[in-house]
Amino acid sequence: MNGFLLATFLLLAVGSTLGSNSNQYSSSYTGCRDTIPSVLKKNGLTKLAALVTEAGLVDTLSGPGPFTLFAPTDEAFAYIDPNTLKIILEDVDLLKDILTYHVVAFEVPPSFLSATQQVYQLPTVQGSAPVRINVYRENGAITFDPVKTVTVNGALVLRKLKACNGYVYVIDKVLNPKDLMAENDELEILKQYGLTTMKMIFDVLGVLPVNIFYLPETIFAPTDAAFAALPPGLLDSLLADKKKLYKFINNHFVSGYHYSRGLETGPILSAFGAVVDVQVSHGKITYGGANVVIPDITNVQGVIHVIDAVLLTDEDYPADQKYSY
Repeated sequence: MNGFLLATFLLLAVGSTLGSNSNQYSSSYTGCRDTIPSVLKKNGLTKLAALVTEAGLVDTLSGPGPFTLFAPTDEAFAYIDPNTLKIILEDVDLLKDILTYHVVAFEVPPSFLSATQQVYQLPTVQGSAPVRINVYRENGAITFDPVKTVTVNGALVLRKLKACNGYVYVIDKVLNPKDLMAENDELEILKQYGLTTMKMIFDVLGVLPVNIFYLPETIFAPTDAAFAALPPGLLDSLLADKKKLYKFINNHFVSGYHYSRGLETGPILSAFGAVVDVQVSHGKITYGGANVVIPDITNVQGVIHVIDAVLLTDEDYPADQKYSY
């Protein structure tokens, strides 16, 4: 079953389940003891457990479900900017919106993860956007080889816990409901992160603001400072030749969803067919020699990594200035 059909099937299944009985998650359910809230407390997920209580979701997640919860660690919450966290905690509706984005209204067992394809989306209880699951296998295989890593919107799945009313997958980041909303496209990300030169190149090439086919792609986007460090006149010469500019910028694109947790040391093909060297060591990643300074920015078309240098081939440089991978 392909990703679209799978997501459609699951969405219909959830819609049927949620619509059939609006009171199905009543606190009167007493069928088991190790419910999801109990599992959170027993496994040291104290911050999430407290927030579930604060948002009034204990009864829901103690109901029959079944549910799947992607549970951020206490350390994951510590990474949130204190002012942002304060705003969230002062707005119960916003808190509930974020927490329900971590919940799927059916079971997703580990066997399902290991049997599925590389990427698929699951509808969430929050309702406005799905979560994106990426399955990375040993040896970079698509199927059959053992699962090496599973991510949720780029967050690493650390542990799998069984509750009597579903599953809990412990993850190392807090998920953002805006990540996979339709308006969160590549151009929006470039604007948000101040990547104005990269956005200008998109504009010059006439790139659509939304990839209507939702073809998965990964962008390694240089900072404005990286473009400013180019030899004088080089960027202008590229902007004056759209064919050359298109080839140049496509060396910063890779087909597919390549979150940092799925990248491995070795060669990777850019969208234009160039072989680019990737190095992954001690939490640091380089792409064609450029350092990844901001990884794993999820958007509806894929993922963006911000890098600190521009990739150039010999063809991009003047004859007396050569660069190679």
